[in-house]
Amino acid sequence: MRRVVLSAFVLSCAVASALAGDLPALKAPPVLEVPAPTFGWAGFYFGGYGGGVFATTDFVGPVDDHYRQGPHGGTFGALIGYNVQFRPNWVEGIEIDGGWQGYKTATNFTDPNEITLVPATVRQTVDSNYVARIRGRVGYAFGDRALFFVAGGLSFTDIAASEYDVTNASGPYSRTRDFIGGTIGAGLDYAFLSNWIGRIEYIYDNYPAMDYGFSSMAAVPAGSVNTVNDRRIYPQESTVRAALIYKFDVLAPAPVIAKY
Repeated sequence: MRRVVLSAFVLSCAVASALAGDLPALKAPPVLEVPAPTFGWAGFYFGGYGGGVFATTDFVGPVDDHYRQGPHGGTFGALIGYNVQFRPNWVEGIEIDGGWQGYKTATNFTDPNEITLVPATVRQTVDSNYVARIRGRVGYAFGDRALFFVAGGLSFTDIAASEYDVTNASGPYSRTRDFIGGTIGAGLDYAFLSNWIGRIEYIYDNYPAMDYGFSSMAAVPAGSVNTVNDRRIYPQESTVRAALIYKFDVLAPAPVIAKY
């Protein structure tokens, strides 16, 4: 009886082993790995900016009178743009910005050849109210989330100027001109979230001199030399500002890769 039981046990083990060999092998399911996202700069974006503006305004008259002022103030506004990324770190695009620009200053100076041919104290005031720019940009992306860029194009602003003859209680003579000039600058964009970008930048705006034609406003005595009337203004502006920008996604999401 013992031999029968032992033989049955050995036979059952052999059969189980043979059946196990015919069963398919069981493997762990594949692990899906999602690659870490790489930030892309391509696409539309918009944002707001704020900062400070520091200007110089050169007043030039016809008879040895040249006066410089250094107004400064604040600026804020909005911007919108579009980027294309290639090779793969280079980025180029176009950007438009505009908003309020507020600087103002007033200076007293002595005009040696005033209307009455007698040296006179003249109070000179300049102020600006807006600025707008159209710029092309070229940048280099590094460290996955940072972009250094340079930008240049056209700049638009206004300058209101007035002069008052304090000595002779004449005036004031006031006029506002709109300027179109060139702009150049550089800055750094940093994507601190997937769609949010912070920026710091410096911008230099240079405008051509423009005649304010104060002579059309003043009664000029016969035989006098009116140097106040034909003043020309040559403005230059430096702006330091920060911006907060939202970028719209335009690229397809990165594919999911299965790794075995």
